Amino acid sequence: MKVDAIKCPGCNDIIYSRSRHDCRSCSCGKTFIDGGFDYTRIGSKFRILLEIKHIKINVNATKSEMYNDWNLFGNKYGLIKGTK
Repeated sequence: MKVDAIKCPGCNDIIYSRSRHDCRSCSCGKTFIDGGFDYTRIGSKFRILLEIKHIKINVNATKSEMYNDWNLFGNKYGLIKGTK
């Protein structure tokens, strides 16, 4: 399934929100995404928010699997570690 994601310009992590109110941060803690499938809210400590690349990625999971991962405090989905 396709999900909204962002790439942090600092650590190159790709992050996406698994559920409404799942505010997900990258490894360096300077970029976040929130909203799951209901809305998309992004933020960053970088001066230029335009540096953040908004992308669509394909995740091998259903909405239900991602919601349960968030709701049960799992950590299987939501972060793809970047390389510097």
